[in-house]
Amino acid sequence: MGRNANLLFDTKALLCEGPVWDYKKQSLFWVDIEGYKLHQYWPSIGKNKSWAFDEMVGAAVPMQNGNLLLAMEKGLASFDFKAERLTKLGVLENYDDRIRFNDGKVGPNGAFWVGTMDKNCAPKAGNFFRVAQDLQPTLQIPNTSVSNGMAWSSDKRTFYYIDSPSFEIQAFDFDLENSSISNAKTVVEVPKAYGSPDGMCIDEEDMLWVAHWGGNCVRRWNPFTGKAIDKIDVPAPHVTSCCFGGENLKTLYITTARSGLSQQQHKDFPLSGGLFSIDLNIKGTPINYFKEKS
Repeated sequence: MGRNANLLFDTKALLCEGPVWDYKKQSLFWVDIEGYKLHQYWPSIGKNKSWAFDEMVGAAVPMQNGNLLLAMEKGLASFDFKAERLTKLGVLENYDDRIRFNDGKVGPNGAFWVGTMDKNCAPKAGNFFRVAQDLQPTLQIPNTSVSNGMAWSSDKRTFYYIDSPSFEIQAFDFDLENSSISNAKTVVEVPKAYGSPDGMCIDEEDMLWVAHWGGNCVRRWNPFTGKAIDKIDVPAPHVTSCCFGGENLKTLYITTARSGLSQQQHKDFPLSGGLFSIDLNIKGTPINYFKEKS
C-alpha cells in the first residue's frame, strides 16, 4: 500500500536530480541539471539557497574539505560555496556538446563514481567512470546509456548500478581494496509499467529505494528476491532520485522533474519539479566524503 510524499519546496525545477545529505552541515544538496543550478536546503529552518552556472551540473557531492565536487557539463570542478568560487579541475573534460554528466556518488573508499550520457538519451553513447582521490579517472563500464542510481551494500562487497533504459538493477562484486567492480548480474527486473528506474539509495537493511521516471513513485526493492516491497507515491510523473537524510537519517528526500512532461501533465501535476520528503521507520546510510589528495 502506497504512502504519499509531502512537498518541501516548490522549485518548479526542470530536472531536479542527485539529492545528497551532508550530515556534517545537516543540509541537503541537489541539482537542477537543465536549469544549470545547484541547491542547498536546510530542513531545520526551511530555507533553500541556489547558485546558477553557465553549464549543466549533473551531480554534486560533498568533499572532506567542505567544498563540493561538481560533475559539470564540461568536466569536474570544485565549488567553494562560501566564497562562491568555482575551480575547474581538468578532469574528465568534455568537448562534445551532445554529452553531459549524469548522477554520481562517492564510494566506500572515497572515490567518485560518475556517468556520462547523450543529452537526447541516444543509446550506448555514455561511459561510467571512477575518479580516484588523486583525481585520476578510470573507465569502469563502457557504452552506457543513462547511468543512474549507485549504492553500496553495508558490507561493502556489493555495488548496485542502474542504466535506466535497461529497466534493470545490476549488482557487481565490489573489491574495497582496489575499488574495482566485477561479475555483473541482474538482481531486479523492473516491469515497464512501473516507469524506468532512475536514482537510487540504500537503507540500513540493504534494501534499495528507487525513483521511477514515468512512475509517480519511489519503490523499495529487495535485491535478494528481486521483488518490490514498499511504495511511496509522489504527485509528479517523473521522479528522478532519492536519498536518506535528516538528523536520524530517517527522512527520504525525493527529487522530481518538469522536463519531458506534456502540456496536460503540467496541468495535472503542477508540483512537478519540486522537492519532496517523507519520514520513514527505517534508516538510511551516511554518505562518504570525497577527499582530494593534496
